[in-house]
Amino acid sequence: MKTKNILGFLFVLTAHFLFGQNISTIEKQLSKAFQKIDYWSSEGRNNENSYDSLATANTKFEKLLVQYTSSHSQTISHPFKSLEKIGLIIATSEDGKFRIYSWDTWTGGSMHFFKNVFQYEVDKKIYSKTVESQGEGDPGNYYTQVNDIISENKKYYLAQSKAILSSGMSYHAIKVFSIDNGKLNDKAQLIKTQSGIKNQLSYEVDLTASTNRQYEGRDYEIEYDPKNKIISIPLIQADSKITVKKIRYQFKGKYFEKI
Repeated sequence: MKTKNILGFLFVLTAHFLFGQNISTIEKQLSKAFQKIDYWSSEGRNNENSYDSLATANTKFEKLLVQYTSSHSQTISHPFKSLEKIGLIIATSEDGKFRIYSWDTWTGGSMHFFKNVFQYEVDKKIYSKTVESQGEGDPGNYYTQVNDIISENKKYYLAQSKAILSSGMSYHAIKVFSIDNGKLNDKAQLIKTQSGIKNQLSYEVDLTASTNRQYEGRDYEIEYDPKNKIISIPLIQADSKITVKKIRYQFKGKYFEKI
């Protein structure tokens, strides 16, 4: 009996060690690939083929991230602290079943181009995918926060994002996602507006506009109150002036509705 107990303990200990070693190896390999992006966008920028090398580094990191996040279940809950320290942005849902990895490709100038990898869990299996940009010249965005919401017994996710259009212009959005029939749906609709049920709320901030020259605040970001289930976005006038007023949408059991 003692021998069986010892063997059982050793099995658990070995499994725990291999698990830790595996995720540690994954993080190191991802970190090494991600550092190539940093190198070709900074120290290696003066190299004759730096732009091509930078593009290649981004592609390699993206493929490696998709590979690991679609085949190793522990990645969806792992903090990846070393990667966050060097620029990877990770936004995870409250239930831990949906995660978005974002990073600056450093292939732009004052307009920043971002890439994203979306990871989600269905029936204890994990999946990972990329979403193509909306078209040529679309810089993409990075995701900062994901909140859960249940409407009519179905789980939805509210993902906040931001695009950097220039040093003084940015684009902000809160978008609805859901997982339908085992697939990620980035067109889920949960926000009721005057023009219909929408997938997202979005707006552009232009700090270079003459109406905002004296503006020094930072209260133009999206805010979400998970307790009262209220989305708040700034009221921006037609002349781009950012006001202190807010437009609010509250979840009413089925949809978010303006209050």
